[in-house]
Amino acid sequence: MIDKSFSIDNFITPEEIEKLLVFYKKLPKTVNSGDTKQAYTTGFPIEIAPVKDLISRLKKVLGEFNVTVSMFLEAFDPWNVHTDFFKDDHKPYYAVLIPLEFQKNLLTHTVVFNELGTDKEWKKKLNANSNYNYTSAELQLLSHIEPQDVLSKLSIYKSIPWKKGGLIAWRRDLLHSSDNFLEEGMEQKTALVMFLNKDD
Repeated sequence: MIDKSFSIDNFITPEEIEKLLVFYKKLPKTVNSGDTKQAYTTGFPIEIAPVKDLISRLKKVLGEFNVTVSMFLEAFDPWNVHTDFFKDDHKPYYAVLIPLEFQKNLLTHTVVFNELGTDKEWKKKLNANSNYNYTSAELQLLSHIEPQDVLSKLSIYKSIPWKKGGLIAWRRDLLHSSDNFLEEGMEQKTALVMFLNKDD
């Protein structure tokens, strides 16, 4: 049984990180959709990535899947709580993120919650009180969340620190967010992101 969210250190090598960054820097950058410019979300076909056996490595961990979206995420404004469930596929599976570049000696995380976002109205359907007791460190990580009272309806499953070349994965029905990396003094961070599906 695969955990609903997990991480694996050193999933790709430092040399592979460098190849991916060189490849990314040759692509025309695309800004995220939506009203607020928060990141470059530069899509590309995963088949042309310079790490040739990346998909087979992932399949050893996650079993069979298809790739709905593959992109480089270069974030400069922390993401609020959101879902990756709606990507025009029929059977959403896992989201995977491989950190590639961020400022040395600074910490940043992906925060995965227990609650689900499988409906466009997920915000309205959250229970009024999760009874989760946030630590002061967790509240600091999530200080950018708007509105703050949404946290009273959520409970953290895992707060996963970014490690260059590591793999972070979570089921696409799980709500999640960035931490407030700006508070840490980090200006931006870059990762390879894929949304996987189990469509026939």
